[in-house]
Amino acid sequence: MRNWVLVVFLLSLTGCVEQNRIEKLGMSDIVALDSVYERNGKPSETDVSTAISIPKSGSMDNQQADILQTIAESPKDGRIKMSRKINKVLVSGQLRSMLFGKDLAKQGIWNELDSYRRDYTVGEKLKIVIVNGSAVDMLTHKYAQIRSVGNHIDQLLTQEAKIHEVPDVSLYSFVRDYYDDGRDPIAPMLIVKGDNIEIDGIALFKNDRYIGKISAEQTVLFAILNKSFKMGEFDITFMDRSSGRKESAMISSIASKREVIVNKQGSESKIPQVVIRIRLSGIILEYTGKSTFKKPEEQKNLDQDLSEAIREKLQAIVSHVQRSGGDNLGIGTYVRNSMSYENWNNLNWKSIYPRADIRVEVDTTIRDYGMIR
Repeated sequence: MRNWVLVVFLLSLTGCVEQNRIEKLGMSDIVALDSVYERNGKPSETDVSTAISIPKSGSMDNQQADILQTIAESPKDGRIKMSRKINKVLVSGQLRSMLFGKDLAKQGIWNELDSYRRDYTVGEKLKIVIVNGSAVDMLTHKYAQIRSVGNHIDQLLTQEAKIHEVPDVSLYSFVRDYYDDGRDPIAPMLIVKGDNIEIDGIALFKNDRYIGKISAEQTVLFAILNKSFKMGEFDITFMDRSSGRKESAMISSIASKREVIVNKQGSESKIPQVVIRIRLSGIILEYTGKSTFKKPEEQKNLDQDLSEAIREKLQAIVSHVQRSGGDNLGIGTYVRNSMSYENWNNLNWKSIYPRADIRVEVDTTIRDYGMIR
């Protein structure tokens, strides 16, 4: 008898759970946020322009999503205002990408990020993206070949991250780097060109403020400085020292290993010298020079010429990042790990980082020369 009572009691509890039919849910897959400008032309310190995309289930129309827009003081306030414009319950559990316009990113994006990270329905894999221009315009633009902007951006970033054309930056990783006193965040950057959405490089941050970018042509080189990885390709122009001619090559199937070495300069209170040591191997797909690389000497000379050309490119990127003011390569984490906690606090890394001596060393090996030989 007691067992029957228990069964009836448990069944009755199932009716107490809040239930929503999927047809009545407005499941947004992407959100865009932009600055709002006052009459004096200055960006508002309180209001933010917000737009979300809600995919239409089973729709065969050219426009496969409903777009809602509003101006609000916070993301939560924006969701409340947008919920009044649709006969569905707005939910954020399917959000995959969060777009920030560059102007808003310059002001700082922590308030918006913090609002979404506190929402337990939002996954930590939510992609953080900066738009070179207006994020709302990117989301609301009528594209001839893009039926779902949210799905297109998600697939574009996922695919390009696999070959290291853009960094894979989630809500979790951005917040982690924001709180890390030895690193500043980065994010992929997109732009609308004509009737398409394209990769525009990597956005650099200092704390939560946008401070500069790495161009789309340099994203793989930045990745080489940022971490060890496999897969990727890039073009490089180099000087053939044996002939004195400038030549170019495309290096593919890259395998890159990064090592960061901190050399202390006497007392720990002084600025340390940092060496980023890169070991790189790859395959040449295209080559504009006249060498056949049949002789070991030619192969050795090519490795040396490429090493120097790549080193110069990487050193220029390091200098650019330093001038921008953010420690986006995470050099501070290695400096911090090389000393005591007390000495790290006394060092004041954020202030001395732009003047730190950071050098790049490169050792390149070509594994295969394709059809050149």
